[in-house]
Amino acid sequence: MILHSTWYGTFVMAPTAEGFKVVETRPAPADPSDLASELMMVSRGEALPREVELASKHPIDAVTDRRLLRVVPNASVVDGKELPVPGPEGLGLNIQTLAEATRLMASIKMSDGPKDRNVLSMVGAINDIDSSLNLVKERIAEWMAKYWAGSENLVENRSFLEAMRDDPDLSTVHERLSSLDPAVVQGLEPPGEVSADLGGISPLCTLVLSLSEARDRMESCIGTEMQVVAPSLAEVVGPLIGARLIHSAGGLVRLSRLPASTVQVLGAEKMFFKFLKEGGKPPKHGVLFQHPWVHSLPAQKRGRMARSLASAASIAARLDANGGSGVSGIKARLERRAAEIKTTDKKKALHGGRQPPFREGWWADRSDRDRRPDPGRSNKRRWK
Repeated sequence: MILHSTWYGTFVMAPTAEGFKVVETRPAPADPSDLASELMMVSRGEALPREVELASKHPIDAVTDRRLLRVVPNASVVDGKELPVPGPEGLGLNIQTLAEATRLMASIKMSDGPKDRNVLSMVGAINDIDSSLNLVKERIAEWMAKYWAGSENLVENRSFLEAMRDDPDLSTVHERLSSLDPAVVQGLEPPGEVSADLGGISPLCTLVLSLSEARDRMESCIGTEMQVVAPSLAEVVGPLIGARLIHSAGGLVRLSRLPASTVQVLGAEKMFFKFLKEGGKPPKHGVLFQHPWVHSLPAQKRGRMARSLASAASIAARLDANGGSGVSGIKARLERRAAEIKTTDKKKALHGGRQPPFREGWWADRSDRDRRPDPGRSNKRRWK
């Protein structure tokens, strides 16, 4: 006998003189939600209750799905495409039921999947907002420079953007700018002759203010989401930097599998591959440069601080990915290490970082070395 199972039913087939006939049938549930649960079990390689029931009632010699070997271990596997089984309509089911069950199964899989999807989308949105903000601010600065000398840096001032948004007339805007903080308008010269108003700049300033507000809200959402997805990582390096590390790694699970040396240079992939190709010094940090403990230090100390942060972030990511908690000890050691790096001085190495061997950029930058080893000479290099 053959045990044959489809999405709409399970059949026990017995051989006859003309071929095979159906001995017993167990239909699939007509409710799409119950059918979706069965499809989930099949996707995990599990046996269905109707399959177990039929296998226990009949002496099964062959199955049409390797998954059924869990129920009948000694059976052989045969092809069930030519078996004369009825269609789904004969069991009271149709293709619409399967479509609805498939949709429900996709929803179940998405809800049971990784919890960092929102973090990845939010960080991507912040990157898009930053790109748009930079482009629009450059356009405003270029435009304003035609009227006011020294106005290029005003695009970072919210009062200037609000003045340009609310009242784009040139003379009125100049009066309002004169009432701002003297430190803001220091070095700003009076406007030159303009034959038209600044109505074209007004919508750009409005766009910058809207994008800035959207970015602030997105950062707030990231802080809330990180407390659910990766609270340990958010506590160690901050929610925004932790979210950027997850985004650069491609997910929290992948971040937890990366060594600390890779976490240290996440976000600096272009510089790292340029180092491998052309030589020079390798990057000391990527996303971690945004941490105040790193960018506030002198250049010669940033690498050590980034290395310590990467080690702590790697441990915290592994805790979050595996359901662990408790990073107070890690954070305390990191704070002690940060204080030690700030107060101690380390002599700079003579030749800088590690160099890849036999790269043209390495030899070209060394005027006191031979560019390439001469095969006819000794391997020992001579200093001039």
